[in-house]
Amino acid sequence: MKLATYRDGSRDGQLVVVSRDGTLAHYATGIADTLQQALDDWNFVAPQLQDLALTLEHGKARHAFAFDPGQCAAPLPRAWGWLAPAEDGGVLQPWRSDALWGPTRGLPAVAGVADIGATVGVVCGDVASDVEAAAALEGVRLLVLACHWWLGGEGKEAPAQPWGIAVAPCAVTPDELGAAWAGGRLDASVTTSINGRKLGIADGGAQARDFGALIAAAARGRGIAAGVVVAGGTLPTPEIPGDPSGSPVWPRGYATIAARRAAERRTLGAARTPWLVPGDRVQVEARLPDGSTPFGVIDVTWPPAPAHSEGVAVGWARS
Repeated sequence: MKLATYRDGSRDGQLVVVSRDGTLAHYATGIADTLQQALDDWNFVAPQLQDLALTLEHGKARHAFAFDPGQCAAPLPRAWGWLAPAEDGGVLQPWRSDALWGPTRGLPAVAGVADIGATVGVVCGDVASDVEAAAALEGVRLLVLACHWWLGGEGKEAPAQPWGIAVAPCAVTPDELGAAWAGGRLDASVTTSINGRKLGIADGGAQARDFGALIAAAARGRGIAAGVVVAGGTLPTPEIPGDPSGSPVWPRGYATIAARRAAERRTLGAARTPWLVPGDRVQVEARLPDGSTPFGVIDVTWPPAPAHSEGVAVGWARS
C-alpha cells in the first residue's frame, strides 16, 4: 500500500491512504491520525490500513478524493531520526530529521550554493540492538524516495554542510514494489533534473550497501525505534571507459553536481557546471522496471525570497 501525509496546520499532518495509480486518496481517520501513530502500533494498524487501501482500489471507499501531491508534507514530517552513510561509504551519520521537506514546498530562503543527491530510504519499525543483517530487513515498514541537500556559502568550492532532505509524497510498503525490492535493494532508475535538464539517472540496484547491512549497523549497540529512517546514501551513476585513450564517460549522467564538476576537471581541465543557487528547481523521480513511479515526484524550488517552511522551526529538536 501507499501512504502519504497531508498538511493540516499541525506538526505531523494527517495520514492518508493513496491508490496504487496515485490518483485517489482517503483519510485514515479512525485507524491512525498520523504515520508515526501507525508505526508505533504497526502490527495492529497496518492490516486496517491495508483493508482501506483495497477498498479504495476497488472504488468502494465512500469518502475518496483526488490525491494532490501539492498538499503533502514529507510522509513522516518529524522522523525520530534520519541516518545515512557518509559520502565515502563509511559509518552512518545522523541528518537533521527536523528538516524534512515535502515534495513540492519551497525550500528555506538562505544565501549560498547547494548540491543534491538522490537516495532511497527505509522507514523502520522497532529493531533490536543485536539484529543480524539477514534478519534486519524484517524491520522495514516502508520505503521512501528522497533528495539530500548540502549547503555552502557563496563562493565556496563545495557545499559540504548537510542542510535538509526533500521527500517524495508517497511512502510505500515493500510488498507494493514486487520483484523490484529484492536483497535489500530497490531496482529502480532514479532521475534527477535541475531546471528541466537531466543531471543523471542513478541505479537503485547499485546502492553500495544493502539495507539489511545498513539497518544492522544503525541498530548496533542501541537498537532502532519505530519511525527512524535509514537512507542508502547517494545513488550512483555508472562510469565506464571511453575512447581508446581510456578517458572515462558517464552515459547516464551524474549522481551529484560535485561528481559532474569532478568529471569536468578530469576531462576538460576545469569545472564548468555551477552549483545550485536560489531560484533553481530540482525534480527527482524513481521508475521501476515495470514503468511505474510508486513514490511520486519530488519537485522543489529553492526560492530567492522568504518562503514558508513545513511548519517546523529551524533548530527544533524533539524532546
